[in-house]
Amino acid sequence: MSALTEEEQALLAKCVAKVGCEEPHQCLHIPYSEFLRSTGLTEEQGQLAWSLFCRTAYPWQQHCRLATELKDDDVWISTGDMEIDKCLGGGIRLGSMVEVVGESASGKTQLCIQLAISAQLPETYGGLDGDVIYISTEGPFPVHRLESMVYPLAHRVCGEDYANSVDPADFMHRIQVAEFESMETMFHAFDYKVPALLSTGNVRLMIVDSIAAHLRFNTGDDDTGQSPFAFYKERSESLVAMGAKFKRWANEYNCAFVFINQVTDMFTGDNGNGNGTPSANFRSRPGLSLPSRGNSTESDSSAELSFTGDMGTEFAAMATRKKAPALGAVWSNIIDTRIMMYQRRGIAPSEFRLASDAQDDATNQATIEPPSHLLRTRRWIENAFSPWAPSAQCEVILDESGFQHISHANI
Repeated sequence: MSALTEEEQALLAKCVAKVGCEEPHQCLHIPYSEFLRSTGLTEEQGQLAWSLFCRTAYPWQQHCRLATELKDDDVWISTGDMEIDKCLGGGIRLGSMVEVVGESASGKTQLCIQLAISAQLPETYGGLDGDVIYISTEGPFPVHRLESMVYPLAHRVCGEDYANSVDPADFMHRIQVAEFESMETMFHAFDYKVPALLSTGNVRLMIVDSIAAHLRFNTGDDDTGQSPFAFYKERSESLVAMGAKFKRWANEYNCAFVFINQVTDMFTGDNGNGNGTPSANFRSRPGLSLPSRGNSTESDSSAELSFTGDMGTEFAAMATRKKAPALGAVWSNIIDTRIMMYQRRGIAPSEFRLASDAQDDATNQATIEPPSHLLRTRRWIENAFSPWAPSAQCEVILDESGFQHISHANI
């Protein structure tokens, strides 16, 4: 009853005395009409007293709110690009657990550095003016990339005046970095160091780069003699316990948790030859095809070699490669959102000419040059699943300011 005002406590004490109960919650055991008759309260006073008894007996009801009120509580960390934010349903939602997954060099760490800067931007520019925790398990923290990204990103998001006034050191000072070389030290940090940092009250983003580094493999040949089965069983139990902690902290401290994850090859029983070989990966270039030359004229000889289909077909071909996020179904059921990152590396002119060798003789081969969109690396960000946004994709470029969307018209 400590959360009640003095007037409310006095009303409840009067009702308890009138009804003859020993504890306030016992008043709820009698019919409401009998409660009104015994207390002599008016209907309005009785409704108020009854609601106060419910609050003391069932404290969870204090946390019930209307959906319209919850809508105002949605706060997002922006990526700094409106189209990418739209693809992700608004950005990175506070109170959520988000996985960023993709192959090596697909831009996972770059995106997280971008988020770490964006979370610190002033609220007047759409930022959260918050602190960041960055846990690195795969080597040194990329401090030089962070330092070089501050000004370009601030300039793109906030404008030249603000960008000229920022000092990268101020942003670096608000990122708590911890590097761990083993699973034991990482879990120890999750148990003790992370709660202490979150309790400061101003942390809005925590990044783990990467969650899979110390949890993927066990050969059974370590000093403990632990079998692979025992390792994966223990790993699943640890992930469930760790996920429960993170979910609780995300809500308690109003903080977003972003986990970088790796990918693994999916082996099938039949991959065209029945021997269970690993399939092509995201980096593999989609098939190339030459325009038909059955009735081509001389002017057609410079026709561009293009990917089969449009950009959507190209993305779909990449997205269906047999790669899967690491850590299995247990981890997939812990996170709220999965962000997939893809890239198609540019093709060298020499490779282009070799690809056309089967359809052209040596003379025509020398006249065909690859179009520009085949020479550059293309990247996509996909919202694979999320409870607050439909699945969507966005083609992006990576420059000194981080990721930006590009329209199909510019491809």
